[in-house]
Amino acid sequence: MTNSILTKGDVKKAAVTWFFTSHLTYNYQRLQAGALATLMGPVLNKLYKGDNAKISEGLERHMLFFNSEPRIGSIIPGISVALEEGMATEEGENVDHTLVTNIKTALMGPLAGIGDTLWSGLLKQIVLSIFLGWALLGNIWAPIACAILLFSLDFTITYKLFLRGYEFGMESVEKFLDSNFVKNITSALGIVGLICLGAMIVKYVSINTVLKIELETGTLNLRSLLDKLIPYIIPLSATILGFWLQVKGKSINMVLLVLFVLGFIGGATGILG
Repeated sequence: MTNSILTKGDVKKAAVTWFFTSHLTYNYQRLQAGALATLMGPVLNKLYKGDNAKISEGLERHMLFFNSEPRIGSIIPGISVALEEGMATEEGENVDHTLVTNIKTALMGPLAGIGDTLWSGLLKQIVLSIFLGWALLGNIWAPIACAILLFSLDFTITYKLFLRGYEFGMESVEKFLDSNFVKNITSALGIVGLICLGAMIVKYVSINTVLKIELETGTLNLRSLLDKLIPYIIPLSATILGFWLQVKGKSINMVLLVLFVLGFIGGATGILG
């Protein structure tokens, strides 16, 4: 797309905003979504110039749950800015805006794994091991130099990859705005997002039932029976219940309360344990 609405300064400001806010807005309902909405505010204001309905719609789109490693994952908000710019043009006004959400959902998990491995598991550990050695030798500047170097690396990686994500998004935006391509990629990314969600349910949602039924032929374990029908059906059911409650407009506190009450009843009756 040759007719850019945003200037380089706008994109660089968004990158800096992401760097300083990505870890400041955590909550269990949205995690990093607040940071995305913060950087998107000035972007959407410039793209839609006083059209409050479209600005509000865009902010709501970026307040959906988002969580990734903020350095390598900065590619995602960069791409999102480019797509928002593309959809604000005449060619992109009819594009289904779920495209942005599906791209974020599909990329945030894989990039989180890559980022955590490269930054927290490798690069950060190498830097710390070097400066810890100097600190043990009595070098009082070691912790200060270590903090400066880590900050510099952190900022450089985040900033550069955000801009690269924007450039990639702008290079691909014409394809993204093609109706047939959008339909296919939205469907594919939706499937990837559901696969990632399924993996997260298996890993993070733990509900055990200890209910057993005594039969003449032996003991029947309810959990084993249900898992033979659909693996992890109980955690899946709890997740679907939480999702359904939110679709109905219930707050996250209400969802937690319902799950707590069901868990309490299940534990008191010996169904859960």
